[in-house]
Amino acid sequence: MLSWSQFSKSSDELAIAGKRLLDANEVAFLGTTSAEGRPRIHPFVPKIVDGMLVAFIRDTSPKRRDLDEREYHAIHFWPGEEDEEFCIFGKVISRNEDEALREKAADAMGFFTGVDEHHILYEFLIDQALWTIWLDFGTADHRPQRKQWRAGR
Repeated sequence: MLSWSQFSKSSDELAIAGKRLLDANEVAFLGTTSAEGRPRIHPFVPKIVDGMLVAFIRDTSPKRRDLDEREYHAIHFWPGEEDEEFCIFGKVISRNEDEALREKAADAMGFFTGVDEHHILYEFLIDQALWTIWLDFGTADHRPQRKQWRAGR
């Protein structure tokens, strides 16, 4: 499992595409799995801070319980122009005890409501990424071009 900066060094092209899409729209979709094994999709606001993909999640959120109990995540970034897609998969770890990082992340998020002790800071590690662009978008020859990256390959 790699941090965002490690992923970027391993696959610069995909990391650039992912960061561009994240910067274009702050909201992404977090996929988790409930205790019953049911998939869940949650909108959330991840940011790249100090080379880490991080997000605050409220301690009362079902996604927090899912992440704490099962650790795995899927993140689908908001689609770009011509339905460009980017998603990553991996594990999550808590960075809540790192006060300096919490402060930087809170500044980067810019939440109007602020961040308090009920906001848990997580880092989303990456072991797989998928980027799809659509060639000849809007024509009869419309087709996907996919690039995939996996850690260790």
